[in-house]
Amino acid sequence: MAEKVDCSKCPPPAPLWLTSFSDLTTLLLTFFVLLITMANFEPIKYALTVQSLQGAFGVLQTFPTVPIHPIVNIPKKTGDEQRKKESLKDAEKIKQIVQTKNMQEAVKVEVTEKGIAIMLRDPVGFASGSADLKDQGKEILAEIGDVIKSNPDLKVRVEGHTDDVPIRSNRFNSNWELSSARSLSVVQLLSAQTGIQPQNMSAVGYGEYRPLVPNTSPDNRAQNRRIQIFVDYINTPQ
Repeated sequence: MAEKVDCSKCPPPAPLWLTSFSDLTTLLLTFFVLLITMANFEPIKYALTVQSLQGAFGVLQTFPTVPIHPIVNIPKKTGDEQRKKESLKDAEKIKQIVQTKNMQEAVKVEVTEKGIAIMLRDPVGFASGSADLKDQGKEILAEIGDVIKSNPDLKVRVEGHTDDVPIRSNRFNSNWELSSARSLSVVQLLSAQTGIQPQNMSAVGYGEYRPLVPNTSPDNRAQNRRIQIFVDYINTPQ
């Protein structure tokens, strides 16, 4: 049987205030350890930690006023840089479509500072004196529209160009009118295909007045008869 201990000989217990003081000391030690470990971190994170600890001690009078968002700098997926990447991806898709159809000579695709430039010419363009696209032209434009229609806020400008041979038609009095009608037909097709806002689309005809090469041969004239489509992903202030 265990021997009974005479409690009268035991040392007196620690006073109650000492227990509270020990807890406070431990908390203070933890606080300063945190300060040391965070000494090399951003000031904003340090300030948030201090305010959090103040709140734990019950001395925080107001909510933290230091904004949290600067701590983690998440790159935005909007802006010119992102739009540029989208234009590069779409240009590559269009180039692949053109290569698959073996239309590299008739359809040219280039990347511009604002987006994509697409040029259509024979044999996928228009019949002589006509503003109606050939079936090949309609087909390739439909596929181009499928690529860019995921960006309905794009700006599209279509330019019509002819050679310098005078027009002989009951419908058109000049190459100006012919080139304007051709560009308008392309705009209407792309508008129906993509759903791009009409206020972001325009058509213009330059007739024979902006040739790529001198109109000195049939081959040169064929190069000058073209439709140019400019798809702007980056909108610059006017």
